[in-house]
Amino acid sequence: MTSGFDDDDLEAYYAMIEGRTAARNRPRRRREKPVVYVEPTCPTPEKIAYPTLAAVTGAILAISSAPRASPSLRCYECSCGAWHLTRSQRW
Repeated sequence: MTSGFDDDDLEAYYAMIEGRTAARNRPRRRREKPVVYVEPTCPTPEKIAYPTLAAVTGAILAISSAPRASPSLRCYECSCGAWHLTRSQRW
């Protein structure tokens, strides 16, 4: 009486079983924590927030062309991501 498996088939079967057992005993991966985005708040909300450098530069040019303009205006990027005007000098 002969079995339906030869040595190569039996080796392949054992390799498959061992692979499944190894995968079952492998430690599970931890789920990654979801990323929570917190919108930054502006430390100077009383100032006008310009969305881009071009917008704030245009505002400086418009203010500078007025008859009673302050000549020492400059702009800076705020920690909230917007651009603001200021009269203070850069340090």
